[in-house]
Amino acid sequence: MGEAHYGNAMTEVALALAMAFFSIMVLAMVSMGAGDFAAAAKPDKVSAVAAALAPSTPETEAAARLRPSVEDTLVIYHGGAFLDRNLEPLDPAAMTFSGRVILALDPGLSMAEALTARARINTRNLVVSVLDEKWLERVGNAR
Repeated sequence: MGEAHYGNAMTEVALALAMAFFSIMVLAMVSMGAGDFAAAAKPDKVSAVAAALAPSTPETEAAARLRPSVEDTLVIYHGGAFLDRNLEPLDPAAMTFSGRVILALDPGLSMAEALTARARINTRNLVVSVLDEKWLERVGNAR
């Protein structure tokens, strides 16, 4: 006289454990890849600066190696404002540059802001540089 229910009970327990394990596995996989794809696809604020790098030519490489001279125009961009070599405010849109322009930027400036500042200076002969510690101190004291 064997018990017919003994084998069925163990099968039911094994099946329940397998389903529980599978449910936990599915939840873990979903939680690893969970995210709102619609929100990720649409950023809150879109800010883009279009920039195209000019092809390198021997003329531009030689111009970048030249030492600063008196004919050069120094334009400093610091704290969101353009300044001349005497730290006086400067409007680059109102100026016409005849010689080489040296744009000196704050080294902590974001790339987007640096490209925006560069785009506001209308000249073909431009050298971009960063302000050193002496200039940063001088600009900080002047403001």
